[in-house]
Amino acid sequence: MNLLRVFPILGVNDLPASLAFYRDVLGFKIVWQWGTPPSRAGVASGAVELQLLSDPRLRPTSPGRVYIHMTGVEAYYREVCSRGGDIYEPLVNRDWGMRDFRILDPSGNQLGFAEQTLQRELTAA
Repeated sequence: MNLLRVFPILGVNDLPASLAFYRDVLGFKIVWQWGTPPSRAGVASGAVELQLLSDPRLRPTSPGRVYIHMTGVEAYYREVCSRGGDIYEPLVNRDWGMRDFRILDPSGNQLGFAEQTLQRELTAA
């Protein structure tokens, strides 16, 4: 078996407001929308794609959380702050070898953006 990619699906309260946030604050591109009016959409940056779902029948009981590994986290943090991002946890070095920050989207979903600071060896479980 070879797992290739993952596309987290985040429940959102207001799809147009969420799309504006991901585009204008986080710098993601809106890559697709589905439904009339749209109730589902994809936003992407680099190889990362998130799906946003606005469906009251499927409202999650709690907000989602996504942790995204990247390079250039410090510059990206400054960009997000300058665009008015609602920083949940400021940029900090973590004991586990990551430098990260967390932000909330308009629906309360938490996104972590992280850059590795220590060389780690990944082992298969």
